[in-house]
Amino acid sequence: MILKKITKVLDKIRELPTLPVIANKVSALLNDPKTDTIDLARIVEKDQSITTKILNIVNSSYYSLPQEVTNITQAISLLGYKNVSYIIMALSVFDTLKKSAKSSFDRKEFWLHSIAAAILSVKIAKECMYSPADDTFTAGLLHDIGKVFMDGFLHEEFQMVIDSARKKNISFYEAEHRLFDFDHVMVGEWIARAWKLPLHVVASIKHHHQEPEDREGLAISNDIAIDFVRLADIAVRYQGYGKSGDGIRYKPVLAQNLYKRLPLFEEDLLNLTSGLKDEIRKSKVLLDIATE
Repeated sequence: MILKKITKVLDKIRELPTLPVIANKVSALLNDPKTDTIDLARIVEKDQSITTKILNIVNSSYYSLPQEVTNITQAISLLGYKNVSYIIMALSVFDTLKKSAKSSFDRKEFWLHSIAAAILSVKIAKECMYSPADDTFTAGLLHDIGKVFMDGFLHEEFQMVIDSARKKNISFYEAEHRLFDFDHVMVGEWIARAWKLPLHVVASIKHHHQEPEDREGLAISNDIAIDFVRLADIAVRYQGYGKSGDGIRYKPVLAQNLYKRLPLFEEDLLNLTSGLKDEIRKSKVLLDIATE
């Protein structure tokens, strides 16, 4: 029975559309220190849908600019090269994994959780003097990508997990382990491999619920960048930024072992997390436009 389920998952993943070309090109730009605003603008301008959404974001009431921004180069200069790159990656993922009509899962709140984890992952990386810190954004954004897939393609099983987590007030991860022999982590890793995402993204998806000593299977399974994503995921759930499928009253514990490999203390983390509020407001603007 379990083998049939896993086979079904793998077959569905093979049917998934790949990430848009623009997302892969932008990801490559982020990892190339020689690229600049002009390189990014040239790529973005070739995708009218992404261009329109970025211009809608920068011209939204949130920014209250004195005059309308009409071209992508202007938008990049106002929002920043890295911010626009992050927005493109997020928009691409939202579009590729659209919500199905039968789903009652609050996808907007889920993406809010994912964006918060992505932003906080970068902040933690910078606080820990990790370079390049921006590499952790995509890993943070996609750490729970398996849940989105389950909602769309294994909806019955996904709903069973959600209902169990709510009824027993436990985490989504614990609920699925009580019910099945596969989980969103395994599914997420398979998707990341199918999309040929960078190895550090695959590793963060695969290991973000594990202690360092329990991680194995990849050349970078013990990379400290995974700790940033794991800690960010727990912290944004603890603070209630978005929803990740946990029980309504469930709150993860910020245990001291989370900091043992990092030059970071709980007070530092809470300061970084509380500083997310302004960026979360911007993210809500992004989500409203992305899901129109």
